[in-house]
Amino acid sequence: MAKFAIVGDSTCDLTTQMRKERNIDYARMLVSWTDKNKKDHEIYASLDWEVLSPKEYYDILRDGNRIITSQVTEQEFDEVFGRHLKAGEDILYISCSSALSASVNLARRLAADKYSKEFPNNKIVIVDSLISCMGQGSMLLHAADLRDKGVSIDDIAKELEETKLCYNQVATVESLEYLKRAGRVKASKAFFGNLFGVKPILISDAKGNNYAIEKAKGRRNALSRVAEMIKESVVKPEDQVCYVLHADAKPEDVELMVSKIKELIPNFKDIKVMTLGPIIGGTTGPGTFGIFFFGKKVTVVGE
Repeated sequence: MAKFAIVGDSTCDLTTQMRKERNIDYARMLVSWTDKNKKDHEIYASLDWEVLSPKEYYDILRDGNRIITSQVTEQEFDEVFGRHLKAGEDILYISCSSALSASVNLARRLAADKYSKEFPNNKIVIVDSLISCMGQGSMLLHAADLRDKGVSIDDIAKELEETKLCYNQVATVESLEYLKRAGRVKASKAFFGNLFGVKPILISDAKGNNYAIEKAKGRRNALSRVAEMIKESVVKPEDQVCYVLHADAKPEDVELMVSKIKELIPNFKDIKVMTLGPIIGGTTGPGTFGIFFFGKKVTVVGE
């Protein structure tokens, strides 16, 4: 059986240790902003946080700056994919949702028009995860499990295509201000939403969009509703890890979120608290929570 690499991108949010232990690679996206002194900044959206710590990164948003996120570049794909192809490896690329990033479309074009000619004896199999963060990350981890068991690249891709809508997300933001800056919420809605303490509850829908399926009044009610929605959708919690990702949220909010999950679903195999990565977090803002787990197939299509 041919060797193959498993590759994600900056939205998968896998930690350095996770990627190292499971031999998972990733292609980096970019983030940029202009500070109050009119100085432009652009850095890779690194999951290793070499340039800025999570707190420093989210403080950029707290200071009133808008962060702009960019897809994986052709040069980055050349570097990451090229490294594996030159080593004689096939590639399984599990991408960020095509509804959120054009990275997967670029990868498909390069695989068909460029890499197939340069490396005719190797193949690149691409799966559009239709999700991001640890929904995408969980798919990468599962793919690594199957690879370690000797499952072929094509069979892994087939299983992921059949089950990808079972990777669930339930999320909520602390403030609508950051979604407004990112152009995802109208200014008037953000103003009145923040004024009345409205917190949207977001899922990843069947087309891979982040969709505000409900609203809750106040932070505590929003976190409680997130836990309730997890209970309503989760399948066999005793066999899986629940991932709680947050964008430099207050410690008391993290403790409350975890306690609510444990209260309603006490039999998760484990609950791991992690940092929400720079791409999604740069759009949704500080204090965002995203919970990821395997559950019922998502059928909702947002407006």
